[in-house]
Amino acid sequence: MKQFWRIGLVSLGLVFLVACGGGTVVIPEPISKVDAKEISNPTVNSLVGEWQSTARKGLETGAVKPETIVQTMYQSSADLKAVADYYNKVLGTDGWVYKTRTPGLQDGFFLSAYEHGNKSLVIGAIDLTKFAGSGTLVYVLSGDK
Repeated sequence: MKQFWRIGLVSLGLVFLVACGGGTVVIPEPISKVDAKEISNPTVNSLVGEWQSTARKGLETGAVKPETIVQTMYQSSADLKAVADYYNKVLGTDGWVYKTRTPGLQDGFFLSAYEHGNKSLVIGAIDLTKFAGSGTLVYVLSGDK
C-alpha cells in the first residue's frame, strides 16, 4: 500500500512539472572567467555592439519577451575552441536544442543559438589574441518566450 502512495505522489509530481514547463532551465556557468580588462579595440567593440543589437532583435522576433532578456559579458582565460567545446558539450547534454542557422565555431569567433522549452540562448565569443589581447571575450544573451 505504501508503494502505491509513493508511485502516486511521484506521478503527481511529474504531472505538476510537465504542467509548469519542467524544472528550472539553467544557463551554464562561465568557463575560466577572469577579471575583465577594458577592451579598447574598436573592431572588437564594434563586433560586440553588432551582436548585442542583432541578437536582441533576433530574440524579440522569435517571440522572446523583451522584459525577460538578460545579457552578460565576461572574459575567459580559455581559448576560443575550449569555450565553443564547453558550451556545445554542456548545452548538448542538458536538453538544449542547437539552432542550425547560426555559424558556430569560425576562425576567430564562435556564435551559436540554443533553445530549451520557452528559453532562448545566444552565445558569442571572440578570440582576443587576434586583436593583440589574450583569452576570449564571451557574450551571453538569454530570454523567455
